[in-house]
Amino acid sequence: MTSIAPVIDCDGHVIEPDEVWPRFLPPQYRDRAPRRVRDELGFERVLLEGKLHRRGAHPVGGGPRKKHLRPGASEPRPRLEDMDLEGIQSALLFPTIAFICFSSVSDPAFATALCRAYNDWIAAFCGENPDRLRAVALVPLHQDVHAAIEELHRAVGSLGLRGVGLRPNAIGGRELSHESFEPFWTEIEKLGVPVCLHEGASALVPAAGGDRFDNYLVRHLLSHPLEQMVACTALVMGGVLERHPRMKVAFLESGAGWVPYLLDRMDEHVRIMGHLVAENVKIKPSEYFKRQCFVACEADEACLPAVIDLLGDDNIVFASDYPHFNGTFPGAARPLREHPRLPEASIAKILRENAARLLSR
Repeated sequence: MTSIAPVIDCDGHVIEPDEVWPRFLPPQYRDRAPRRVRDELGFERVLLEGKLHRRGAHPVGGGPRKKHLRPGASEPRPRLEDMDLEGIQSALLFPTIAFICFSSVSDPAFATALCRAYNDWIAAFCGENPDRLRAVALVPLHQDVHAAIEELHRAVGSLGLRGVGLRPNAIGGRELSHESFEPFWTEIEKLGVPVCLHEGASALVPAAGGDRFDNYLVRHLLSHPLEQMVACTALVMGGVLERHPRMKVAFLESGAGWVPYLLDRMDEHVRIMGHLVAENVKIKPSEYFKRQCFVACEADEACLPAVIDLLGDDNIVFASDYPHFNGTFPGAARPLREHPRLPEASIAKILRENAARLLSR
């Protein structure tokens, strides 16, 4: 392990091997499992329920940011070796294929089986070193809230997973503040694990910009921060954070720059028109965020010093995005470790201390 002060990575990814689905899905679903295929342009895509999902931003074998995936993307021991190279003590792991695809599955029983299969596999992956490899669970929240609650308890209680990963999108026309999700937030709060919101830029799930742009770069650029802004607004203005004051929420892979702007705008609107949300919002929206929410910054995010000036440094965490095309390896944390304008105390909070609070129960 490197002598550099260890880091907690709040958003690393795994890429699910093809053998996950035949191994962990029940027999009746195996012929419906996700399949990797290539489209007519050479893009690698995932076929699920007869729908083609985009997995990456480049055709197979080309593209300016094309990366050869490291073994640590899908195998725990090489992942631990790469974490050692980066000085990462522990990583919170998110899926890749599952995040892109599962929210659009229409069959509730199949969606539940897919989530259970992924959770079983990632729990086994983390079993190589549970103190260092941690993961979020997937649940079929948008297909079956009661099944989602059942799987949440199994994944956290029996499998030892450390939170739940959700898309921020209004899937099926329901924002995260929709009344149907209220029993789920109640159980999340009881368990004390965080809700980790992470966009996936899938064309088959409604996303900001998706109805106007076909270009993957533009959809990715817009959907990640804008969907997080809408989700944050829904949780605050819809009263979810008021009703569940101990629920923790993390907004990931969207940068941190949007947070001060949105909080300032929400505070202003509540000050001027607060009677319209009076039952849901009892304190300033920015106070809810500081009390319950975290956001992952980009290590080289130019506006980070300004974000800290406006928001403070208690609600920001670090994310590597390993092994995805927009992550950096090696050296994911270096821009933060060596930041010329941030005090050492702020760097320590972002690289480790805030994440420890997020993941504590």
